[in-house]
Amino acid sequence: MKIEVRRQACCAQDDQMGPLTQTFEMPDRCSIEDLVKAVAASRFLQFSSTHTALHCRIAGNEVAVVFSPHEVPAREPLFVVAPDTAVQSIATVDRKVEFVFDRA
Repeated sequence: MKIEVRRQACCAQDDQMGPLTQTFEMPDRCSIEDLVKAVAASRFLQFSSTHTALHCRIAGNEVAVVFSPHEVPAREPLFVVAPDTAVQSIATVDRKVEFVFDRA
């Protein structure tokens, strides 16, 4: 399944330099953990010294928090829902996922 992922820019330069949306091809039965790890491994997400955690939302519901790979000690994603939850059970028809810096 194709999943459109949008990320919030971490600074003004990032807003102009890097893509803020990317489409990921995932298996139909992928879990939240599979998706979050695939997005993090792709290096699509960007962080700065003041923006070190991105909140992942699917259909407006927070499902995980991803931390900058430059944090010491390194931190694994924190899942707000069970990591084995199927993306299809949460995602709406458009399958849009967003990573934002705040909970608001």
